[in-house]
Order: sequence, then C-alpha cells, then structure tokens
Amino acid sequence: MEARAFFKYTLEIIAEIKNGGENQKENNRRSKITVEVRMSKLTVAGIGPGEADYILPAVIEKMKKAHTVIAAKRVLPVLEELCQDVSDSASVLQHDSTSFFAMGKIKDTLEQIGKILSEGHDVVMAVSGDPLMYSLYRTICNDPISENWDMDIIPGVGSLQMLGAAFGETMEDALIVSVHGRAKTAGSIALAVTEHPKVFFLCSKEQGPAWLSRIMLDYQLDNVTVCAGANLSYEDEILASGTPADMVKKEFPSLCVAMIKNPSPRQIVRPCFLSDEDFERDKTPMTKEEIRILILHKMKLHPDDVVWDVGAGTGSVSIECARQVPFGTVHSVERSETAVKLIYKNKEKFSADNLTVYEGDAAETVAKLPEPDKVFIGGSGKEMSQILETIAAFPKKIKVVISAVTIETIAETNELLEKYDPDFDVIQATVGRGRKIGSYHIMDTNNPVMIFTAYI
Repeated sequence: MEARAFFKYTLEIIAEIKNGGENQKENNRRSKITVEVRMSKLTVAGIGPGEADYILPAVIEKMKKAHTVIAAKRVLPVLEELCQDVSDSASVLQHDSTSFFAMGKIKDTLEQIGKILSEGHDVVMAVSGDPLMYSLYRTICNDPISENWDMDIIPGVGSLQMLGAAFGETMEDALIVSVHGRAKTAGSIALAVTEHPKVFFLCSKEQGPAWLSRIMLDYQLDNVTVCAGANLSYEDEILASGTPADMVKKEFPSLCVAMIKNPSPRQIVRPCFLSDEDFERDKTPMTKEEIRILILHKMKLHPDDVVWDVGAGTGSVSIECARQVPFGTVHSVERSETAVKLIYKNKEKFSADNLTVYEGDAAETVAKLPEPDKVFIGGSGKEMSQILETIAAFPKKIKVVISAVTIETIAETNELLEKYDPDFDVIQATVGRGRKIGSYHIMDTNNPVMIFTAYI
C-alpha cells in the first residue's frame, strides 16, 4: 500500500472510531491488514573499469529505476547513455528522469545521499571496480551518517581481475595488497612477495611498479616477475612485464595495478635466541638472556615490524629484534657513549643491517623516530612520561614492553600505564644461576625484574 493511500485509510478509520462505527468483525479484519511502507535504498554498484561492456545489466536496471545516480565525472556520459534506452517495458523509469551527479568529496557526497534518501528516493552510487575490494563501500559503512540507511551491493569487475585476465593468472593463491592511500614499508612489501607465489598490488602515484621493482632489487628478490597494467580495457591500455631490473625503468600512470610472481616462495623462519656470551659486553649492563626471551615473547615480533629499543645498553635486545624482523627495522636509542660503541660492535658482529643506532637523550631522540609497531623500554633516563606521550600521539595503538628493576621505576611505570592502558599486563621474573662451591652447588639469584606490557 502506498504511503498516501495508507494515510487516507488511517484518517477514515479514525473517523469511524469517533462516530462509534467500529465492531468486533471490523476490528478483526483490520488487525489482519499488513501495511508495507517502502524504504528508500542506496545501491553501491560496481562498474568495473567504466567501459559499457563491463557494466552488468543489473546495474543498468538499478540506475534506470533510481532517482539519482552518483559516479565519477569521467564515467557519467557512459552511464547516462546506458540509461537512455527504456524501450523494454520492465525498464521504464518510475519517475520523470534520473538525475546524474559527479561524485565530490566523500563527506559532501554522503550528506547529499542522506538528503535524497530522507526524501524517499533511491540512489545508486556507481564505483569503479568492485565495491567489496578496497572501495568506497567500507568507507560508507564506517561513517555514522549511514547507520540507518538501507543498502545493497552489486559487485563489479575489479582492476586486479582485469590484470590477472590480461596475463592469464588466477587469484586463488594470491595475496592482495593496497598501497593506494596506505603507507607500506619496503620491508613489508618484500616480506609479502617472499612468502607468497603471487601478490597483487593496487598502486599509488609514489608507490607504483617502478617502486615495487626497486624494493625487489634491494632485497635480492631479482628472480621474480613484475607485471603491471593501467587504463585496462581502454584504447590507451598499458601492459608490461619483466624482471625487476627491467620494470624499474618503466613509467606508469598513478592509477595502475601490479602483480609480482615469485617462483620459489618460502615462509620466513626466525632464528633462535642468542646467549649472553655471544655479545660484546665490556662492563655495560646487559639484559640477561632469560629475561630477553621473556621480553621478546611479550613483544611477539612480526618479520616486517618497525621496532624501538629505548635505553639499549649493549644492544642485546636490539640485536635479537633485528634478527627477528629481517624485513623490518630496529631503532636503538642509547645516551652512553661507551654503550653506543658496544652496540655498533654487536651490529657489525651479527650483520644487523636493519639496525640504526642513535646516541642521545631518550625523549628528544624518540620524537624524531619513525612510527613503530613495537617498543621496548629498558631504560628511560627518568624520561618515561615524555617517551610514552610521544608513543601515545601516534594514530594507532602501539605495543609497548617495559622492563623495570628499581622500586621507583616500577612505581612510575605502574602509575603511567594506568593512564594509557588500565588493563596492562605485568609479570615478575627472577633468574637464579647455579654456581659450584667445592663439591656443592648454590644459586646466585639476580634482582627480580618487572616486565610490563601495554597498548598505548
């Protein structure tokens, strides 16, 4: 029942009630009436590369019946032309005409859609590729403005599918990575390629096929094949493939896609832990191997993590981290000149090329470091508060592990972490080492160490 008819009927019922004209039979009849009030709907429709041949009939039918179609300016002429054919009676517009608008800033576009929907009209948002693959659909869903919207999706042919088809490559064994609008480290790219037979990339202007090829060369992945495409399905389509050395020289438009094939993928296995005796030590305090194992267990490093080691001492934790993150980076901060020299010696000894050493005060130095994934604080130089403030300023939550021995440091850490993560974890570890006296053995016990773990 249309809304206008329902409203008229409701007024008639009210009038009858006022006049005393209702009876039990009529009440029973009315109780069985189901009123259907149609909700306006937003359809997020994938239109593939934007060529008419790749736009599904279901999308065309939705657009013909919609009040408004919103799409990128470059594809509006194609969509308008497709909607002009209304010879099929099933496709006749339900209104005088469909309005076509070019998509603007996402915030403004969503507000425009909300207004049209509130007026009881259907909207089609036509997006390139597939709405379910790094597209606007997730953005729409995550915006509070769409909380009560009625939405459906029509999938489309994505650019990665087009690339796979161009080179005859299937996607079921592939990893999909987007660097378009998302900062990715070179290490994370190299790790992905190392561990997978195929990796498909949605590229950006700065991070395109040449950039990917340079990373392959830097990480000695020169046996892979780099494939790239742009303007897929259009007359000016660009396709190219070759070794990283070949592809690093080729230029592509900012909106392009790439695929890297690795003929011999392998899982990265992290090396075993080191013993204290393996390190250059001198008289600088060092986190003992049993405590290091606990610290590294709490950090749960990923091979491409960016790690800070603050108050690094001899660099024992830094070295362990560098070995655990072969595709990541470790930034070691230490203010003691003597300790810094030891860190450099250990860096050279273990060929830790992904380790960078900084000499200086902790708070001042960490303020200049790249955004970390994990942080270990073994010494703060009484600057724990400033260090944690710097970490908390990053947009994402960062895992922080802190070791503390003195009562003062334990008390300060406990108080500060209550502010950032009230559910922080803490353990106490005491290591005893056997020592022989005559024919007997006794245990020499080190000071207990408190290990805090929090997300800041």
